[in-house]
Amino acid sequence: MLYHNIIKPILFSLDPEMAHELGAKSLHLLGKCRPGCALLRKLLLCQKNPVEVLGLRFPNCVGQAAGLDKDGLFPLASEAIGFGFVEVGTVTPLSQPGNDRPRLFRIPHKLALVNRMGFNNDGVEALKNRLSSSFPKNKRLIPLGINLGKGKSTPLEKALDDYCAGFDQTAHLADYITINISSPNTQNLRNLQKDEYLDPFLSGIKEHRAHWSKLHNIPSPPCLLKISPDESFKSLEGIISKAVEHNFDGIVACNTTINPSREDFGSKTLPEGGISGKPIERRANEIIKFVSKLTDFKLPIIGVGGIHDYESAQRKLDAGANLLQIYTSFVYNGPLWPSQLAKRIPLAKSW
Repeated sequence: MLYHNIIKPILFSLDPEMAHELGAKSLHLLGKCRPGCALLRKLLLCQKNPVEVLGLRFPNCVGQAAGLDKDGLFPLASEAIGFGFVEVGTVTPLSQPGNDRPRLFRIPHKLALVNRMGFNNDGVEALKNRLSSSFPKNKRLIPLGINLGKGKSTPLEKALDDYCAGFDQTAHLADYITINISSPNTQNLRNLQKDEYLDPFLSGIKEHRAHWSKLHNIPSPPCLLKISPDESFKSLEGIISKAVEHNFDGIVACNTTINPSREDFGSKTLPEGGISGKPIERRANEIIKFVSKLTDFKLPIIGVGGIHDYESAQRKLDAGANLLQIYTSFVYNGPLWPSQLAKRIPLAKSW
């Protein structure tokens, strides 16, 4: 009630990105108070439905999607408020400002957001240093995913170098790594999903993981591929087949859409960028179901896109998702939402 009656009206009176930054700073401050985080985590009791996926144990299946905490500023606070896992990023090898503002927009009557952020982040070295001190692998209670992207100025022909550089900096810190080639907000990035780029790119990731594992004499962290909701099923079949061929451990389905449903928006002009939230639910669920059947339910899937209540979360699991991620509904429902959702969801499928 406090969030919906007092805090949310104040935040929603601000520019969306300013409100996001204010929320991030608040969570960052919470994360600095470890006793407070420990007490909050105990009070919220969000570890009643553990699930094992990717060889990892998740206290619950509700995760924080990439984009909410690009620079790893508040994973400890996210752990405290009930997330069963956190994915930080998208991070690029070097810091970059992202696209010009304004670049984040609310569509409240649709429980949606539109963003064209463009991988704004402090760079992978800053992320590595921050996580090493504030959320080290041997002290965290939930798995941490790190989402990797390419720099805005990096040509597609050199994209693999960016992902390998990000992998080298973060693999020892991450419980899993997500390869993001599906954001609509970095020019031409989605072309990496096309045949001419996809096979050599995924093959290069596979080879680099093997080299890293041999060099460090430890297994590579699980690697997932984040896919677009705007690809045809024929295209997705090729993408998933190549991901399986090149030993990817799972799929994140899916990113934001630039092809909104006419049923949701008609001919209304929307801000340029990727749409997240309730309007993407149906398409995301179709893709999850398609990937599940295509892989005979043997490839773990993190379902993201359109979770706005308990029923929509369950529909993701019914479609074949093993884990869930939220972003937009966190903005609309507030900091208690992850724990509330986690407590309501029955035990997810372990792998």
